[in-house]
Amino acid sequence: MALIDIIKFEGEPGNIVWKFPSIDISYASQLVVNESQEAIFFKEGRALDVFGPGTHSLKTGNVPIIEKLVNLPFGGKTPFTAEVYFINKSLLTLKWGTKTPIQVEDPNYKIALELRSYGSYNIKINDSKTFVNTIVGTRGRFANADIDDLLKPMILTRLGDFLSEVVLKNKVSLVQISQYLDEASSAGKTKVQPDFSKYGIEIIDFLVESINFDKDNPNFQKIQKVITEKFEIDTLGNSYQQKRMLDIGEAAAKNEGGNSGTIGAGLGLGMGVNMGQMMGQMMGGMNQGAGNNAPAAQPNDPMARIAKLKQMLDGGMITQEEFDTKKKEILSAI
Repeated sequence: MALIDIIKFEGEPGNIVWKFPSIDISYASQLVVNESQEAIFFKEGRALDVFGPGTHSLKTGNVPIIEKLVNLPFGGKTPFTAEVYFINKSLLTLKWGTKTPIQVEDPNYKIALELRSYGSYNIKINDSKTFVNTIVGTRGRFANADIDDLLKPMILTRLGDFLSEVVLKNKVSLVQISQYLDEASSAGKTKVQPDFSKYGIEIIDFLVESINFDKDNPNFQKIQKVITEKFEIDTLGNSYQQKRMLDIGEAAAKNEGGNSGTIGAGLGLGMGVNMGQMMGQMMGGMNQGAGNNAPAAQPNDPMARIAKLKQMLDGGMITQEEFDTKKKEILSAI
């Protein structure tokens, strides 16, 4: 049996953990540990001594746990069996991203959206014993791709949680979160660190670089519409009511086939409210919003005239063609 006198790292540069191929160690061997590495002796599945960068002579008695366990004479050449693992403790940069869209509920609108996101993160092994015991086990090597397979699902599991947390804290919709990538990155780091710590891994940096939505998704469009209408209301004030009435009148003018009664019912949210009634209510709301001294709608008010025409149309007093012609005349005179 050939005894090993020099124990050093001979793995690939991308190896996070590399196991020395021989287990027959001489008590007079020298252990060479490179910068940003640690070496751990294992015997019978138990992690023993940990060595940092430098050249360590085993015969000098600087391995007390091994010496006690194996019960070797100091300075002897007696062989013993042990496994030696080299752990790369340098900074590792990895990428994360969603392979398929994930469902996240918008906390403001309670509507689920499908989103894609990607970014990067920097980690390092801060507890070599824990990492090897919990992750590596009996594997001879552990590379970047292996740790990526381990950690990426943890990030994606937490993704919906920390994105929702950011929108709640900033009181914005999920569709506006691209304006808060720094906050999302900070929240993401806080969320995933406990998961990483269980395996002896420290997360140094965590970056959310992009969040994308399918803009053709009906749920996305619903939220966008609500945001747009809220902006118009906040900007236009009572003028928004007048704009909406014009939109309703325009929609009625484009209606073909004389199915105005059905359309009116639809505009009344299924409660049988015709267009004339709804306009009257909206006009009343405008007057209330302007104060008790605001003048009521006058007979010559274009909106009141259109509402009256719609009532006549619904009552069968005029035809659809007559309604369309009169309405266009009223709108063109505004």
